[in-house]
Amino acid sequence: MIGDTALAGLVVAFALVALDGETDRPTTAEVVFCVLPALPLVARRRAPVATFAAVLALCALQLPFVDRFLGANLAALVALYTLVAYARRPLAAAGCAVALAGAALYAWRFDDLSEEGAVLTGVIYALHLALAAALGDVRHARIRQREARVALAAADERARIARELHDVVAHALSVMIAQADGGRYGAAADPALAEEALGTIARTGREAQAEMRRTLGLLEGPGQRGLDALAELVHRTSAAGLDVALERHGAPRPLPPDRSLAVYRVAQEALTNVLRHAGPGTAARVEVDWTRDRLTLVVHDDGAGSAAPGTDGRGRGLRGMRERLEPHGGTLSAGPAPGGGFEVRATVPTGA
Repeated sequence: MIGDTALAGLVVAFALVALDGETDRPTTAEVVFCVLPALPLVARRRAPVATFAAVLALCALQLPFVDRFLGANLAALVALYTLVAYARRPLAAAGCAVALAGAALYAWRFDDLSEEGAVLTGVIYALHLALAAALGDVRHARIRQREARVALAAADERARIARELHDVVAHALSVMIAQADGGRYGAAADPALAEEALGTIARTGREAQAEMRRTLGLLEGPGQRGLDALAELVHRTSAAGLDVALERHGAPRPLPPDRSLAVYRVAQEALTNVLRHAGPGTAARVEVDWTRDRLTLVVHDDGAGSAAPGTDGRGRGLRGMRERLEPHGGTLSAGPAPGGGFEVRATVPTGA
């Protein structure tokens, strides 16, 4: 708004200075029409079509009242540039045609020399309009590119949030389902088992609710999940009935929060898959190995894994793991382990 107002003021100032430099004394109508065509430019980006229509109407309105070309007609070039830059293509094309017709009318009205001179003047006017339209088209292309980048960034953010929700909800539901099944079958023999299962279900639900709040509102804030919460994840999974062991090797080093979160989510998704697909009586092992320049996470189980009928180990969860690691220079491999069971192996660099 401020910039467009300043632009309108510059057009008015240019027109008045140019008029003052003429040898003939300016008339009142000429002074008025040095101001009026520039006024609509104040709203040019908010209403490009209306601005263009108003500027050309005021430029045409001056024809019966003035006898020379006024500098304020520069506003028509600005209005055409704005129309081509911000309006839809059909409207921009129509505006160019109207502006060219106006250029021919102006050449006929203000050229006092000859027919050939009027044609030359019209060509000069048309070239100026073509330049304004070309600059507007470049601006239009840049706006479209910026909008495409914004749309792509929004899509990436939606995918990131979808991965977060998938990991949080899938793991929590797997634990809760396992506890509910165990509590239902064990309640007849030992009511205390049902009470313990219900406690685990309630605790897991509250933790999932807290994680969803972090996901939706504080994804980049403090308190974000990471490798520090890996022991808690293993404990929660063990409480769901899966025999899980956690092993650490090497000297731990600080990781960037987003990279630490990515590794944590891989471990969470891998354990969720074990709960879902490995079968009863399965044992799992989570290994965290720190080397000089890389962190390796291995989740191995001795169950049926992806060898179970109807699964191939390459579902949405594994794809989400890979999508988490790749932006950080990490890799993921997943498949049947040589000694049986299933293994997920993830690596990320520990350096910058």
